[in-house]
Amino acid sequence: MVTMLSVVVILGVLITIVLSGSHGPTPISTVAQGSPATSPQSIASAVPQSRVSACEADFQSVDTALGTYRALNGAAPASGTGWATSAARGGPFMQSWPSGGPDFSITWNGSELGVVPAKGAASHGSYGTNSPATGCFAP
Repeated sequence: MVTMLSVVVILGVLITIVLSGSHGPTPISTVAQGSPATSPQSIASAVPQSRVSACEADFQSVDTALGTYRALNGAAPASGTGWATSAARGGPFMQSWPSGGPDFSITWNGSELGVVPAKGAASHGSYGTNSPATGCFAP
């Protein structure tokens, strides 16, 4: 009886996590024939926004994995990245830890998720802010 109740509770938590993180596919807008489409002035001008988007997506992936780990284990994992890809304690929670390449890295210190940019100020507890520019938004 207790085992079955535990399974139902864990499944309920996992379903809640999955549903709260997903809002369905983003609709593709159509452009009427003859009307101009808005596009970046150049590919180079789109690069900073793509870096920010990639950083935010990586942060969200790790944050979701942390939530799942906490739901299954009742506590946050130890610092580092090994908990995410290990088969221990209900894992793996991610196929691999995200690599921001030369632009940024996502860190977990055991209590707070952060973004350390290659240049600029790090963010702690969030993916960063626009003003002042920290984390994903750092230049």
